[in-house]
Order: sequence, then structure tokens, then C-alpha cells
Amino acid sequence: MYSAPVIKKTFEVLSLVVDSKRPLGVTEIARTLALSKSTVFGILKALQEGNLIVKSKSTKRYGVGEELFKIAKRVLQGGELSAIARPFMEKLVEEVDETVFLCVREDSVVKVIDTIETRKKLKISSPVGTRLPITASVFCKAFLAPMQDDEIREFLKEKGLPKYTPNSITDIERFIEDIRVTRNRNYSLDLEEYLMGVRAIAALVYSNDYPVGAICILGFTGSMPTEKLPDMAERLIATAHKISERLSQ
Repeated sequence: MYSAPVIKKTFEVLSLVVDSKRPLGVTEIARTLALSKSTVFGILKALQEGNLIVKSKSTKRYGVGEELFKIAKRVLQGGELSAIARPFMEKLVEEVDETVFLCVREDSVVKVIDTIETRKKLKISSPVGTRLPITASVFCKAFLAPMQDDEIREFLKEKGLPKYTPNSITDIERFIEDIRVTRNRNYSLDLEEYLMGVRAIAALVYSNDYPVGAICILGFTGSMPTEKLPDMAERLIATAHKISERLSQ
């Protein structure tokens, strides 16, 4: 039976980096997989060239790259993600009476792949296929939350933090503080930071502990007052958790 040892080792390295949920160094990978550091370095270099993994400039550690995110999303966007999420989204819309979006990240943009509108006459909507910048506050905080702070810092220095409204956070360190809060409570919040008069809450959706998208509640500030946000967020988190469970079965 024919076998390709290098392919097996590459798969082991890639799986370890994905499963670790944190950046890993060459030495740690080599020790864990009982491989030589030179072998691991060669594999990492090849994966890095394909953008399947990325190397942090500050820590010299390796984490999941954009191309791997794309591959995972292409698999799910074949219909599985939307099909599984839709009934849960419909129930969430009934509970919060606001429009709910299902989004995925594509490099520096966030793409809407499903929308369920509230029945209210005055509502916010966005057709399927709409693309928004990754720096739009609620999405940026949600999709960057799984990353390490130093990786987020590098990403934001490259992309910048535009001043969309007077409420936009343009200071990187202050924005990272908001992302830390997002990590702790499992949802991100946008208080008129991208569009004046609009508030948003988002939570990540996972497949086998891998972030593949985000559910977002979007509405006008008047219909999403501060006192309602905790209950909305709790319902959103529960919905994202149910979708993630189904995706991981």
C-alpha cells in the first residue's frame, strides 16, 4: 500500500494548530508530534506559503490562516450552514422582534448569507450577498475575538480603524479592550459605532469548535434600548450555541 509520510505529517501539524485554539511555536509542535524541528519548520513554511497558517511577527508562533477559514466556509456555504441555522434564526426573530443576519468572514469583508426580517414596518434589512467591511464594529469584535491580542494588534494596524460615526472606536488598544470583553461574555456589541441610530449584537457560530460564521441582531437604537440588550444577548448566545451543536454533530 502506497503512503506519503510527508502528507501525513503535514496533516498532523495542521490538525494540531487548529485543535490547539492558540498559536504554537516550532519547538512545541515538534515535541508534541515527536518530529524533528527541521521537519516541522519545513512543513510550517509550506503551509504558510499557502496561507493555511500565519506566523505572528512578535511571538514567532503559528496560528490558523485565512485560506483555511475560506476552505471551511466554502464547505459549509454549500447550503449546510444556512439550512441548519434558518429555523433557529426564525425563532430568534420572533423572540427579539428585530432583523437577524447570518454572516461569514471573507478576508477583509463580512458577507451576509441569510437574512430574516422582523415583521415591523420600520426595520433594517440587507439582502443576501451584501458585503460589509470587517472593521464594522460588531463584526470586527466578534470575528477577531478568538485571536490572540498581539495578532489582533497586527491585524488592526494593517487594516486601520475607520471613524464611521462619532461613536467609532479608532484607538487600537481601546478596541482590543472591547474585544476582551467580547471574549468574556461571548457576544459583541455595537452602539452606533458603524451607523448612527443603529445598534447590533453578534455571536460566533462554531463547527467542532471552529468559528465558521456569526449571527447578528440589528435594529434601530429606539427599539434596542440599553435595558433590552442583556436579554437579547442571552437569546442570541443560546441561538448561536444551538446552531453550533447541530453543525458539530
